[in-house]
Amino acid sequence: MTTAADTVLGPLLAADPGAPLITHYDLGAPSRIELSVVSTANWAAKIAGLLRDEVGVAPGDVVVCDLPAHWLTAGVLLGAWWAGAEVRTEASDAATAVAVITVPERLDRHPADVETLLMTTDPMGRPLASLGVDVPPGVTDLAEACRIHPDAFVPSGGGAHALDGVAVGRLADPALRGRVLVAGRSRDDVVTVLARVFASGGTAVLVTGADPGDPRVAEVAATERTTLAL
Repeated sequence: MTTAADTVLGPLLAADPGAPLITHYDLGAPSRIELSVVSTANWAAKIAGLLRDEVGVAPGDVVVCDLPAHWLTAGVLLGAWWAGAEVRTEASDAATAVAVITVPERLDRHPADVETLLMTTDPMGRPLASLGVDVPPGVTDLAEACRIHPDAFVPSGGGAHALDGVAVGRLADPALRGRVLVAGRSRDDVVTVLARVFASGGTAVLVTGADPGDPRVAEVAATERTTLAL
């Protein structure tokens, strides 16, 4: 069975692998990081390899992704899909999940007996350990652990659902088939938003570190030629 990641990445890689897929402005830093389709796919492949080969994620398994707006969130989402997992966004689903992927400040939301991976939010994607962040025993530093895995991934199969019980085809919306601005200091819905944008064949511009009404957000929208704001 084709995975949700194949459904999303296949047409984009065929059309223009060098085109931007995810662009992240952190106006508080400030920083700008842009990943092309192929660069995002490389991250996704490494994460998929980690989830399948080390965590034991199988097609149809549930992986909870409790993540903030960050460019690496796109790689995690697509990596989980490539491993055949259904991504869930509610912390309450962790009890029935094979794994939880979150960030250090959200670790206490999730049960300690579930396999847990911590995502870095460093602008350059550096592992938590290299930043001096304490990673508790039994918890995986995702950026560090995924680096040994290849940039290409051959999936073992896909599940019926992509996100919160919904198939990838049902996430698609023709209005999102463009360059979508996703702005706001705190976007707890960012995994859902990215899933919808990517399933629709769109690309995303994330803006963090500023409120949507900040004039700098409008400047980013103009510079990146976004077609819609969410």
